[in-house]
Amino acid sequence: MRNTPVRALGLSLIELMVSLTIGALLLAGAVTVYMQSRNTYRTNDVASRMQEVGRYALDVIGPDVRLAGFWGLTNRPDSFTNGAGAVGNDCAANFTVNVAAPIEGRDATATPPGTGYDLGCAPGGGFVKVNWADVLIVRRATVDATALEDGRLQVQSNREAAALFSDGVRPAGFGASPQSETHNLMVGAYYIGEGPVVNGLRQFSLRRQTLMRDAGAPKIVDEEIIPGVQDLQVQFGLDTNGDGTVERYVNPQDAIPAGARIATVQLWLLVVAEEREVGFKDTNRAYNYANANQTAAVFHDDRRRVVVTKTIQIRNAT
Repeated sequence: MRNTPVRALGLSLIELMVSLTIGALLLAGAVTVYMQSRNTYRTNDVASRMQEVGRYALDVIGPDVRLAGFWGLTNRPDSFTNGAGAVGNDCAANFTVNVAAPIEGRDATATPPGTGYDLGCAPGGGFVKVNWADVLIVRRATVDATALEDGRLQVQSNREAAALFSDGVRPAGFGASPQSETHNLMVGAYYIGEGPVVNGLRQFSLRRQTLMRDAGAPKIVDEEIIPGVQDLQVQFGLDTNGDGTVERYVNPQDAIPAGARIATVQLWLLVVAEEREVGFKDTNRAYNYANANQTAAVFHDDRRRVVVTKTIQIRNAT
């Protein structure tokens, strides 16, 4: 018998090229799906962080605004006597003790130019006030009664009167609890600050000038609430006829009709992402809210932005 050699079978060049092409297409598809999933995850993560920043900022401001005008056992600012001493770094003459204005604002568009930012208390941490954001000022007392404390600006109140003091001694005419209560005075001026540029990006932060006890005396101290907030806009809801509902909204420093009360405060925050996003362009979008007109084109930084808003009802409408 003759042994017939067996031919070795293999791939032709055409078959090999077709196989490589199909493999390359499958690999390209897998890479594309991976990159899209990665970009989607990054976008969702950035959006979640921005929403978290907005929620936190509103959660800080909200309870403060809601209790504006709370003075303990009385809600009558006309019943106050002022026995407090000087306040360090006060934002203006009698700014801290102006209990007649528990809710107040400074409008960025106020005229003449510059009058929207007349606070004399200096920002901290290398930040400066921006010229496009409003300022919201809240004055109230702490919810819980506190102990007398020297060097702390406090409110003593009963059902008929109230007094401001800072020497830790209960003012004359006020009996001990429960005839009267001692509360700490709380004053906060919320504003937007711009800090030093980092990695070529402008840095913005929601900040607050707040009343504290510092070195044994009352003092206005600057503090950061949260970074990543680029704008704050405020409008006041007015109850003009005493029915408990809001008839119209006005901007800060607008004239309030006689007999009208500020019943609600509406807030808008423009939140900005921490970093640039590759492939994202936001240069042609305009953000219109309240009486602001923020255009992303002026920043040229390719960062995402989102507007969050909230309306807060004041329990002690003024």
